[in-house]
Amino acid sequence: MNVEPKSSSWNWGQRPFQFGARDPNPLKDASSFWRVMSQAATIAMAVILFGAFLFVARSLLVPILAALVVSLTLGPMSARAQKAGLPAWVPAFVIVLGLAGLLYLMVSVLVDPASDLIARSSEIGGTIKEKFSFMDRPLFALRELQAAVLGGSGLKVDVEKNALVEGVVTALPDFALQLVLFFATLFFFIFGRQAFRRYIVNLFATRDGRLRALRIVNDTEHNLSAYLITVTLINLGVGLVITGITYMMGFPAPLLWGVMAFILNYIPYVGPGIMHVMLFVIGLLTFPTLLPALVAPALFMTFTFFEGHFLVPAIIGRQLLLHPLAVFLSLAFWAWLWGPIGAFLATPILIMAIVAIDHLYPRSKTSLPE
Repeated sequence: MNVEPKSSSWNWGQRPFQFGARDPNPLKDASSFWRVMSQAATIAMAVILFGAFLFVARSLLVPILAALVVSLTLGPMSARAQKAGLPAWVPAFVIVLGLAGLLYLMVSVLVDPASDLIARSSEIGGTIKEKFSFMDRPLFALRELQAAVLGGSGLKVDVEKNALVEGVVTALPDFALQLVLFFATLFFFIFGRQAFRRYIVNLFATRDGRLRALRIVNDTEHNLSAYLITVTLINLGVGLVITGITYMMGFPAPLLWGVMAFILNYIPYVGPGIMHVMLFVIGLLTFPTLLPALVAPALFMTFTFFEGHFLVPAIIGRQLLLHPLAVFLSLAFWAWLWGPIGAFLATPILIMAIVAIDHLYPRSKTSLPE
């Protein structure tokens, strides 16, 4: 008995699950398509070359860009000092001297506790291994599984004792040169603020172009000043809270963790996460069991939740807040390209880019259907 196959709605051209275009139309003008593709390829190659330049020249570009961000942030203060009758070099010198003194103070606070932690690194590692001894059997089973699947005897990590110290000593000369370049560039940026503004405006021949350039510079200064100065004050409060928490819980060197919280809170998402881990590790070294070690990270997590979702929006205002995805992608890109300093500069760079794009391509408010 022959049974005819039943037809179904998803049978296309007598064959089920036919892949490909259902109703293809050839290009009316193939030359235009390939012209657009060649332009896109040229732009892509230019972007790749520019990215390679940013990576190769990072030792020069990072301190200059950091000095530019700081000068734009503190530029209005310099302008007010000059309006009061002070010469241009006075606010520039005071700002550079103040930042250098603040950096020296932070280093002097951090150097002794950090040196003590580095000296006790082997002891700290042994203590952490002892606290997590309950993970030995699962990790052993995982290594056995890895050896059975991949062959060999599993992953072996050989860490030299003084590798961290040697790395720091090797990086010190380059860091010192970049620090000198940063302060020198910052002084000249602030000292020649008005001249730089006139130069940027005069690059454009038309009146509209000059007005647009002046508005971009003014709005960049306003946004960076409003954002970074306010965030600095908030981060200072975060550092004081962490200092109080670690002091009351009996952590060693509570001022060190307050300074670290102040610095790391400039890095969105990643900085507080690093601080959580550090507080947990120090809690493991301070308390005999795991539960008390979780108290400080839990308190800090609660505080940063309210700080990020309520305190910062209330003080800064919704108009200065950036889209979380844009902040995360900017952070990921600049941290990948320039390391930790790139992570600190990611948000200011994003602010400057958004201000320029908003002036060049104003966004129209559109309402999407529900």
